[in-house]
Amino acid sequence: MTELTNPATRNHSSFDRAQAALDAARLGDYGPTFEALADEVILENGPGAGPWRVARGKADMGLLLLEFSAALGNTFRQEGHCVYADDRVTINLIHETGQGPGGDQFDNLAVYVCRLRQDGQTDRLWTVDLDTEHCEEFWRRNQGKPSKDFR
Repeated sequence: MTELTNPATRNHSSFDRAQAALDAARLGDYGPTFEALADEVILENGPGAGPWRVARGKADMGLLLLEFSAALGNTFRQEGHCVYADDRVTINLIHETGQGPGGDQFDNLAVYVCRLRQDGQTDRLWTVDLDTEHCEEFWRRNQGKPSKDFR
């Protein structure tokens, strides 16, 4: 069982780093997000990611995100808020939007859970899509074509 040794506060260093990365991502700058990832990070996406479900390693995650964004005509945007952080985890609520090639709107609210190593780097990331049915229907109408099998 995990013992919470440092309760989350709005001034916890993990909270501050997570929110700063989310603020930068909202402006299209994913540099702080990638700086916070361990080289061996594993990303497990929910159905909102379509066929881009799992990435293993930072380079694989970068490819996944580039292809996913391209599938949405580079209209993919995220607006996120860190809702909890401590020495072991950050939990973020992220509104994701974009547009498919035919004009279909992609609109999802997701929970991102990031597990942190002792050095503060994210080594595992899970996404939970609260608008699952909308996402599944979007990807049924807009077939994504990844360059590799992201399962």
